[in-house]
Amino acid sequence: MPFHDFWRALTLKRGITFQGLPSATMGTKTAGAEGMTAEVGQILAGRYHIEQALARGMAQTYAATRLSDQRAVIVKGLDFGQINQWKSYELFEREVRTLQNLSHRGIPRFLDSFQDPAQPGWHYLVIERVPGKSLQEWLESGWRPSEEELKNLSLQVLDILDYMHRLAPPVIHRDLKPSNLILDRDNQQLYLIDFGAVQDALRQQSHSTVVGTFGYMAPEQFSGRSAPATDLYGWGATLLHLLSGRSPAELPQQELRIDFRSSVHCSRELADWLDNMLAPAPEHRFGSAREAREALLTPTMLTPLRGHNSVLAEAPQVARPSGSSIQLSRSDRELQIHIPPGQARPATTSMAFFAVFWNCFVAFWTVLAFQGGLLFAAFSIPFWGVGLFLARQAARGLFLRTELSFSSTHYSLTEQLGGARKVHSGRTAEIQAVHFVLHHKMNRRPVFVLEIEGGTQNMRFGLNLSRAEQHWLRSEILSWLLGQRSSAEGQRLLALSQEDSPHAF
Repeated sequence: MPFHDFWRALTLKRGITFQGLPSATMGTKTAGAEGMTAEVGQILAGRYHIEQALARGMAQTYAATRLSDQRAVIVKGLDFGQINQWKSYELFEREVRTLQNLSHRGIPRFLDSFQDPAQPGWHYLVIERVPGKSLQEWLESGWRPSEEELKNLSLQVLDILDYMHRLAPPVIHRDLKPSNLILDRDNQQLYLIDFGAVQDALRQQSHSTVVGTFGYMAPEQFSGRSAPATDLYGWGATLLHLLSGRSPAELPQQELRIDFRSSVHCSRELADWLDNMLAPAPEHRFGSAREAREALLTPTMLTPLRGHNSVLAEAPQVARPSGSSIQLSRSDRELQIHIPPGQARPATTSMAFFAVFWNCFVAFWTVLAFQGGLLFAAFSIPFWGVGLFLARQAARGLFLRTELSFSSTHYSLTEQLGGARKVHSGRTAEIQAVHFVLHHKMNRRPVFVLEIEGGTQNMRFGLNLSRAEQHWLRSEILSWLLGQRSSAEGQRLLALSQEDSPHAF
């Protein structure tokens, strides 16, 4: 049976629908320019008044009104005479078969299909026109959704995908992107549109067709394969666009994975969830849309992935020491650490008492030395140097206030002692390691500090903290930094920060 006759017979069946049509196929001449297309103001088949042309190409899409009840509709038309590749017919036929039974509140309903005798070769379908604008249009108007809005949108999309993927056989959209999702912001209702499998056919390999849009396509789509996990990747990539305001194709990549953490601002839980959605290998993504939905609602269900999450799992995990007065606050955007003065550790107290004793002794000795002459008293100068050093270290331990601040771009270390204030700063991306270094020895016992090794300078702090507090701060700083970096960069940071590395101790 010729395909034209097949389509004519198929559209006569009640309930048959398709909701997307091919608009571009490499090697196929764009249709519509040569064929007769509907014009604004025209009435198709005596039933639909064309109000606005929405898209032109191989498929024509119009906003229209159904004259019988003044209902707002979308009319899509395709000129079969302009399709010259069998693959387009094959994919179109498959879409018609699989979409005829779709019924979900998040998918615009099929209303009608017809041919207009005034336009030979053209076939039309009619679907309900839902309120709202595409996510792409909302973004272009300046809209930036909150994380709570993104989670709500995700739950709706995953509900739609769960419905589609549980059909037999599963229906896979393969082209999730901002322009294919309509949001009615008044009612916070999201709709998935455009199921045209041929719409973005880019190239052919054997009997497979690559379908999708660059930036939103899962890696397996480039070899013509798709699975339910393909749609999860597409929604994950769409979320990145909503979070960053940029197409995922513009974001950096590391080992086939989109390196998005430095480009978006969201909670660690949502970032970890996106890591699963955007895993390059389908088997490393969530097993289903339902599993992804449950993980979004219950972040503790997230399991480590090979790559970024596995690096986070390797980070040292140290509990906060009991009784510590250190103040720490963190988010995915920043890490703030405040070390207040008055950390009177045994070593600090001992040094303070020794400094007092030493300087009193040197002062007494200097007074006696003056009796022997100025030259003899000058021999006390080196001892005064040692005394001042001890006094300074004791004062720093008792009165120094330390602030550390990290953001995705810069970090700083601020030390304030009395009225004196000293600030060191650097670029977060240049931090190469966070480790322990030997500061000095007291009574033959080593005293360590923490060191942040940057590109051009190293910053040391925490001299008078307990060993447990130093370990805890190092753990927190490393953990936060790993959340800002790709898998490869995170592994390098951990390797250089190892306690048994040449930099440490």
